[in-house]
Amino acid sequence: MNTIAVKSSKDKIVVTFDKTESNVDILLRFLERLEIEQSAKKVDFSKDIMKIAEEIKTKWWQANKKRLLKRKSNESSN
Repeated sequence: MNTIAVKSSKDKIVVTFDKTESNVDILLRFLERLEIEQSAKKVDFSKDIMKIAEEIKTKWWQANKKRLLKRKSNESSN
């Protein structure tokens, strides 16, 4: 048997995993991720949210850049 088998019908996609070759925890995390992605597609974010996200990311980098680059520099020295 294949580790993963996919069957598609008119209104469903059925995915089968070989239990002897699969890690249940990884599969559950994968399915949770798919559910999150499906939910995220339903949300209608305005363009402002991307601007806010970029501002948060920039501020975080400015606050943490020195510490992270110093740590990377120390790791390279060793």
